[in-house]
Amino acid sequence: MSAACDGLRVVELASWMAGPLATMVLADNGADVIKIEPPGGDPARALPAFQTWNRGKKSIELDLKTPGGRERAHGLIADTDVVLVSYRPGVAERLGIDYDCVRQLNPRAVYASISGYGESGRLRDLRGYEALVAAKSGRMMMFERIADRDGPAMPAVPVASFSAAMLTVQGILAALRVRRATGLGQKVAVSLLASLMPYDMVQWIAPQISGVDAATADKAAQKGIYNAPRPESAASGEGRAYNPQVVHRPDFRVPRPNYLPAVTKDGVWLQFANTADHLWLAQMKALGLVDLYGEERFAKMPSVANERDSEDLWAIVLERVREKTYAEWAQVFDEHADVAVDRFLHPLEAIEHRQVRYNGHIVDVRGIDGQLTEQPGAIARYSESASRIGAPAPRLDEHNDASFAPRDDATPNATHAIAARGPLDGVTVVDFATFFAAPYATSLLANLGARVIKIEPLGGDYSRFSAGGLLAFPTTQGKESIAVDLKQPAGRKIVHALIARADALLHNFRPGVPERLGIDAETCRKLNPGLVYLYGASYGDSGPDAARPAFHPIAGAIAGNALRQAGAGYPPRGSERLDIEQLKLEAWRMLKANEANPDVNAAIAAATALLLGLHARDESGHGQSMMTTMIASNMYANSDELIAYEGRPATRALDGELYGFGPLYRIYPASEGWVCLACLRRTEWEAFCVMTSRADLASRWDEAWRDGNDALANEIAALLGERDAIEWETLAREHDVPLVAVEAREPGRYALEDEDMRAQGYLTQVDSATYGTYWRHGSPLQFSASALSYGPWEPAGGHTRAVLRELGYDEHDIDRLIADRVVEVATS
Repeated sequence: MSAACDGLRVVELASWMAGPLATMVLADNGADVIKIEPPGGDPARALPAFQTWNRGKKSIELDLKTPGGRERAHGLIADTDVVLVSYRPGVAERLGIDYDCVRQLNPRAVYASISGYGESGRLRDLRGYEALVAAKSGRMMMFERIADRDGPAMPAVPVASFSAAMLTVQGILAALRVRRATGLGQKVAVSLLASLMPYDMVQWIAPQISGVDAATADKAAQKGIYNAPRPESAASGEGRAYNPQVVHRPDFRVPRPNYLPAVTKDGVWLQFANTADHLWLAQMKALGLVDLYGEERFAKMPSVANERDSEDLWAIVLERVREKTYAEWAQVFDEHADVAVDRFLHPLEAIEHRQVRYNGHIVDVRGIDGQLTEQPGAIARYSESASRIGAPAPRLDEHNDASFAPRDDATPNATHAIAARGPLDGVTVVDFATFFAAPYATSLLANLGARVIKIEPLGGDYSRFSAGGLLAFPTTQGKESIAVDLKQPAGRKIVHALIARADALLHNFRPGVPERLGIDAETCRKLNPGLVYLYGASYGDSGPDAARPAFHPIAGAIAGNALRQAGAGYPPRGSERLDIEQLKLEAWRMLKANEANPDVNAAIAAATALLLGLHARDESGHGQSMMTTMIASNMYANSDELIAYEGRPATRALDGELYGFGPLYRIYPASEGWVCLACLRRTEWEAFCVMTSRADLASRWDEAWRDGNDALANEIAALLGERDAIEWETLAREHDVPLVAVEAREPGRYALEDEDMRAQGYLTQVDSATYGTYWRHGSPLQFSASALSYGPWEPAGGHTRAVLRELGYDEHDIDRLIADRVVEVATS
């Protein structure tokens, strides 16, 4: 069985996580990846995760500052399909491996560049470390008040690097599709900063939509968490970041019933996520609380009239859950398969989750030293182009003497000029997915020029009614919407006609539902043998938990997102014995720690899988069935932590106050505002010591990475408290020290208001018939020879008539279908 990227050669000049993770995905799927490392190697070799990110590759150590090193690199580049670099702007030019140089050597090569902040603008020269990008984007403000203090908080899961990696794979595969038609490569660029845009799901749009006030926007941003008054002590604004225009956000304390964490009698924390009425009913049956429906204030659960009732309901659930042990509840929930619930795990504990094991999401790979390691498996399951994982990461310079056979297609053979259209122009995707994760995956493809036809139920997708309808903007804009009743034969006939013409299909129904609706893989493959059919699953299509529903926080709980973000020591031991008011606070911390990651992680991975499937189809001519899971996608985002082997050194955890991972990778309050320090190399720490006139601290590098180092953190805090954040960032730029001022605005406002975001094309204006002109996110990807264009939000059924006409229905037929409630057209 051929893998999707068989025959593809990739030259990687990248370090740390983002670039190597991108090429790991290509290597897992058959690509021959040659990793060119600088003298001494990729600094990430010191991390256990290096063995995951670089499995299956070849290593050559070259000094590109020497003529001999550049000559060897140029020889490899001249005979490759893809070149991937992850340097700060200007470095590739100095080393002789910039795009113009590569294009001269090999016009067929796709050149992928990953930067921290983009290749222009005021931030371009800053070091692109995960924490620094999170600081400058406003992402740190998304985690404010998880810890019981004001100010920004360090994100725990490296989603900027994860997202950049997945987007880079998507860009490479899209550009290869263009090359297939033209014979020419092009440049694909992505920044870690832009890669964080998808994680702001609603804040960027809420202020622009008439009738949505600031409080509603904040609630929506928190996925429906009630706005409770802040304690007086927290309202003073002390310790706020430097932007005086920012109004301190309220402290949310009372969650809606839908997404409740709770602790069992024996101290195991569970995440519930029962958003729909029937799922909530199943939860209350399992908990033995159905009698609550008899109370008028709870008669419409999970909807409740006010915050007081919500808090009372919250307390009732918390008390009930801690009446039984986890083993007792697990047996109950196995008997009630319609309850969305799972336990909070650390990433390494996720390895033993029964569905993870069943799905094969963990694979055995030999480590660099020959030891057996357990690592995340393939990004997707394929029926016709299975991934091949097994070769270990290479030792430094292990393949310096290896010879690489020339390939037949290495000679430039450009046949057509590249048309200025999206790289996925001509690709049609039929999207049956609902809620957020799966439909946002196809939104990413729409950004690249694919035609995405969204099939919605009559009345519209659920996301159109969640968070005031704001969640529908990122999942519907740029798509065509047709509202169809798939339970009627006439409705199935319509979608079957669309499937017969499509290139790809995505759904996220639970097992059994596609068969009832007539869109199961077997039916669709008969209609269209060339179809790429992706099931964007929560748990999977079979196995012990496949029938269980799961939403955003379930994946975050299982994969370890939440416990990592909660910080060391949380939830505390014995929390099941806390009084109810203290227990609410711990539950609140767990709830908020589980936001801002899971859905988007799943979406970005599903989009990558779709592009891999389309690439395999274009190479082989055959369609196939595929599956991703929300669990596996979030495990990938935690791949910096998720590798197990005997003798593995412990990974440093985020501290309980969410300042950081140690004195040198941490946020500190300045005299005004906050700064983020991220010294990952000894030379960076030494530069910091010179900048602060504290050369005596330089010798304490080793101490900084040992536990119990509060003394050094306190000394650094005292130093950084002497100036304001902007002064420190200015001085740090002069000394090339990895220190930045923390952006005080949250990502939505930052994206809307920052001039560089607009100048680099990350935001673009569109015209909606309903909402008028508004700014929307563009694609984080940029192409040198393919133009991208973006559509607006569209109402449910906004394209029903047009699509039916395209399928051959006349106006009389369409009117009859509308009258018979087979289809619906937009009314606004």
